[in-house]
Amino acid sequence: MKNYLILLCLILTMISCGKKSSIPELMGIPDDSQNPYTISSTHVGSITRGTNIHQLYSIFPAKQIKLIKNKGGFFNQEFDDYNVYDNNGKLLFIATPEVAGDTSSFINRIIIRDTSFKTPEGIGLNSNLGQIRDAYHNINYLPSSGEIVVSVPKVSTSFLINKATLDDSWWDNNTNQIIEKNIPDSAQIDGIVVFWNTKEAQHIPAVFTAAFWNEMLTKLITWCVIQLPSIAILVILFVSLLRALRFTTRKMKKLAINKAHKTENIDNNEAEKRINTLTGIIYGIGRIFLWVIFLLILLGKFNINIAPILASAGIVGLAVGFGAQELVRDFISGFFILLEDQLRTGDWAVINGTEGLVEKIELRTVTLRDSSGTVHIFQNGKIDTLSNMTKEWSAIVLQIGIGYKEDTDNAVMLMQQVGDEMFNDPVYKEMMLEPVAISGVNDFADSAVVIRLVIKTKPMQQWAVGREYRRRLKKVFDAKNVEFPFPYRTLTWGDSSNPIKLKIEPADSDSK
Repeated sequence: MKNYLILLCLILTMISCGKKSSIPELMGIPDDSQNPYTISSTHVGSITRGTNIHQLYSIFPAKQIKLIKNKGGFFNQEFDDYNVYDNNGKLLFIATPEVAGDTSSFINRIIIRDTSFKTPEGIGLNSNLGQIRDAYHNINYLPSSGEIVVSVPKVSTSFLINKATLDDSWWDNNTNQIIEKNIPDSAQIDGIVVFWNTKEAQHIPAVFTAAFWNEMLTKLITWCVIQLPSIAILVILFVSLLRALRFTTRKMKKLAINKAHKTENIDNNEAEKRINTLTGIIYGIGRIFLWVIFLLILLGKFNINIAPILASAGIVGLAVGFGAQELVRDFISGFFILLEDQLRTGDWAVINGTEGLVEKIELRTVTLRDSSGTVHIFQNGKIDTLSNMTKEWSAIVLQIGIGYKEDTDNAVMLMQQVGDEMFNDPVYKEMMLEPVAISGVNDFADSAVVIRLVIKTKPMQQWAVGREYRRRLKKVFDAKNVEFPFPYRTLTWGDSSNPIKLKIEPADSDSK
């Protein structure tokens, strides 16, 4: 135990007698406690390249820092100047961050105001141009509005000389350049400005300081406390709306199918197919709408400006709207054709004067096949007239003509008898919805008395029922000697012509 105590005392003695190393020295930065007013390419006193405004408040007390809002530059942009004072209220320097209003922004400019600040070569506000020329070999001269800027890259510092203290010989009007040799060594330094490249500053060891990570952690915690609850509420609301939309569309589909089965005399599969298409479209449009609103609000929570996104979307939508007017019109027309149940697959319809069987109904087109097998495709937006001959039920109208010498009451009785027989026939009873309805004598034509009748049938069955009715009526009229009028022609030779005398004699057997 005594040996351990002796060893510990020796170590403490060596540490106390040895050279002390500060944290800045361990990071490769000169110790500011020994050089509190040094100007170099990496630091100005306690301010190192890569220090941000938040860290500036950890180096100097807040009472020694004063923020002044300024405007300047070519575009008159805003910038922040932080005046830093010593304990006695004397202005030391002015620190300007890269971004105004952002305490995490790096300091990229420091204007020296105290004569105590000097470069390692001893150049400060009390120095003149001759001392700068003696201390540095790489010097650049740049004209400014009121000063000559003497830039020294070695220390990332610009020394300012007031033009008013010089004669006009330093400027060549022919070449528009500074004549360096005409600037006397006695020209006094009027200001010192240190410029730092903030992009390079991001790579210096200050990033790994506790202040940097404390600041990042503070921002993260603040964002989580403020934004996470609202984001959680937004997600819950979004999921709830999606579920409500799904539930509503399913309920609508179920109610519509039940109503179709009760009120519409159509195939159940066809009704379900149409209703599924409509509810699928409604759910898809609603889902896209909810997703767009959710993403836009979520982007706002991450401080992303959605105004340019909305403007771009509006421009794109306008361009697409102009370029795809027909397509949009076709889709809207197709949606209403399905919604209003104007057509169904399997209907017999007349579209724009073309008659045929409806083979396919889509959001953009309707496909029709005529009796000759030709397929016709119509854009929904260009359908001007649509006649559905088989919607819910069909009917065939027959105009039956009988001779003027026939008894119309007897003919009507026979026609009604044929209709009743068909309605009681098991085969045709499935096709006919009602008994034959005879309207009576409808017209006096040139050679016939026209009797009108109507047969109401299931969709697409009117032609088969009509053919069978005509066949049976012909047999009954023939059996009862009821004449169907038909055209005939009588040839008259005239009164002036004598009859032709014909004599028919048997042929001789020899002539065969």
